[in-house]
Amino acid sequence: MNAVLDTPTAERVKATNAKFDVENELTEETLGELFRLNPQNGNLRHVLLKVVAVNSLYHTCIFALDTVARHIHANHEQIDAALAAGSPEVVDLIAHVKVNGKVYNFFSFATKFCSWHNPAAYPIYDAHVDHYLWNLQQQDHFASFLHPDLWNYSKFLQIMTAFRDNHGLSTFTFKEIDKFLYLEGVRPKTSRRNRSPVVPEPSTFTPPKTSPTERQESVSLPPMRPVRHNPVL
Repeated sequence: MNAVLDTPTAERVKATNAKFDVENELTEETLGELFRLNPQNGNLRHVLLKVVAVNSLYHTCIFALDTVARHIHANHEQIDAALAAGSPEVVDLIAHVKVNGKVYNFFSFATKFCSWHNPAAYPIYDAHVDHYLWNLQQQDHFASFLHPDLWNYSKFLQIMTAFRDNHGLSTFTFKEIDKFLYLEGVRPKTSRRNRSPVVPEPSTFTPPKTSPTERQESVSLPPMRPVRHNPVL
């Protein structure tokens, strides 16, 4: 049985943000500077740098990094316009990458990549966020959703907004909420979502029945994310 979660409050969010900022200052400043200096994705070398940095410092554990970078670069005009507009659909465009003839769904990575481009529009999804939100939902039903809805980014965005608004946290940014969920989220004891699943071709893709996140985590290993005390999925 999962432990009862404390009610999220503004005071708890402020406290966890202060703790997070102290523990992860170098990682956050490094990624922030990289994305500020390279806000668009028309230069393949810059895209690869950003892909490698997010994957390494946030431990998203995706593979074929050059293929992912080329995928983003090939669609950079559409992606850059969507990121600037805060369009949730761009997460799936970035996430679905063909590697050796199979399409993988790098969902968690895509939410992080988008968040670093436009943190006001893109909350991050990972194992800790999933575990916290779903357990809180079972505990107090703060919104109307099923567990798989967390893996649909448009619905995930609605859930995150409901979480923020229904707990009197509307003054906090998605970035601040992410820091809170990252530290408050309890790492799952076991995980069936330990690999990036193969998904159908984009033309026939339907939402997965199980979590699409690629953040690998081994039950025998400590949680991973950035140098910020890492949760992996």
